[in-house]
Amino acid sequence: MILKGDDILLVYVYKHFGNNQAALRMDEDGETILLNAYFPLGFAYWYEDILRTIPFKREDYDKHKPLQELLTELDLNKESFWGLTLYLYDFITDACKNLLSPQKNHRDIYNEFVAFMRENHSEVNSIIFETASKKKITLTDPLLLDVLRMEFELQNFTSKQQAEFEKEYHTLSAAEKADSRRKTSYFFAHHLSLFLQIDGISNVKRRDKAQISNKEKELILCLLYVCKFSDNPENYLDLGYYNKLMKDFKDQSMNMSNKYELEISMDWRFPE
Repeated sequence: MILKGDDILLVYVYKHFGNNQAALRMDEDGETILLNAYFPLGFAYWYEDILRTIPFKREDYDKHKPLQELLTELDLNKESFWGLTLYLYDFITDACKNLLSPQKNHRDIYNEFVAFMRENHSEVNSIIFETASKKKITLTDPLLLDVLRMEFELQNFTSKQQAEFEKEYHTLSAAEKADSRRKTSYFFAHHLSLFLQIDGISNVKRRDKAQISNKEKELILCLLYVCKFSDNPENYLDLGYYNKLMKDFKDQSMNMSNKYELEISMDWRFPE
């Protein structure tokens, strides 16, 4: 099922996109143009696929009593907020596949290797291979070294290898995966916070100069729990956990979502 453009599940998606994600530019005639209008459209098209792949269910959201009470207290539409939750989860987890900050990917490493070989080809006299168990073998045969170098030429890649090479991701260690998961939860919480700060969204009163209230923080903590992000399920409403999460990754930037930036067909339209 593809969501129609006026579906209630898209109401908060539009608001968040318009206030926090829309990329605007002036064209040659001085007119303002929107560069990424397809983000909500992508969510509408992938809606059913998202439901099949997320690690939580609608009933987890509906039956979470503190979450539902907070949605009522903050006067938020529960259906629209569910749509926003799905959208942000899908967008952010895709963007965070590559560890959320600039890292060397396949192309970066390849370019470094090619540059090194061009500058030092005549001087390279050995290559050492090492297994995970620390076993090593050193290759010194000049002919084999030359053949090995040629194997790295892009035209020798299979189509599958070429597709993998073009991705912006890099392989994560176990420690990086754990760190990446926590950073992902930060960006999920951060975007929910940005949404709640939009004028007219939440009816809660905040302390002077406070960007977000404790009630809104509790709402975000509930979503972290429901969406399986919480590292402290026994005490998931701990405001100290929220404050530390936001402090630990403050000012970090998130990479783009390949899915929402590159995989959307320009032929897609909302159904009539």
